[in-house]
Amino acid sequence: MVINLAKRASGKQWICLLWILNLLTLLHCTGCSTTSKSTLNVNLDDSFHQVKTVAVLRFDDKAIQQEGVQGFVVQSIPNPDAGEILAEIFTNELSRVCTYSILTRGEVKDRIRASGVKERTLTGQKDFAALQKTLKVDAIVFGKIDAFGIKNMPIYERGIAAFSAECIDIRNGNVVWSVEVNRGEPYKNEIEVAKEMTRKLMEQLKDDLKK
Repeated sequence: MVINLAKRASGKQWICLLWILNLLTLLHCTGCSTTSKSTLNVNLDDSFHQVKTVAVLRFDDKAIQQEGVQGFVVQSIPNPDAGEILAEIFTNELSRVCTYSILTRGEVKDRIRASGVKERTLTGQKDFAALQKTLKVDAIVFGKIDAFGIKNMPIYERGIAAFSAECIDIRNGNVVWSVEVNRGEPYKNEIEVAKEMTRKLMEQLKDDLKK
């Protein structure tokens, strides 16, 4: 097909055709590469072995809430419910690998609703005394999102997930563990990327908890 087009093209048409082919090749190569960063920092002290219950709060997604679809040829589309989606992913993965009890997102919402305070307010204030009274747990996972959405290119789709999270023992304010992720993958959506990276990090955490 390319050969037939080349035979028919001449002069400026040939230059234009080469430019288009080079652009498509560049976009394809960019799509095949990944930007990846994932870290897990663990600081288990003796007090954490007394933790019995953990809750995951909605991730702080203020950084992307005001973003809309950006770009013409390359479109960036943020996920409008990123904070809840990541909270659900972390809840599920922690429930799968950890021995202590993890509140479901439904239980977290019910307890917060009963207190008459909005979850976003609790997340932003990090008032440990109020959180412990409201949620009745020993530790809480707080998260923050820098990017979570789809980047649409002319010939491929790329899922972007960039976020951080930390588990805090609210009885003493100690950060028990923290994670940081910045990853983009072609031909996957942002939820698939986040699930894959979170699962890998929680598997590492599982190994550390056994020590």
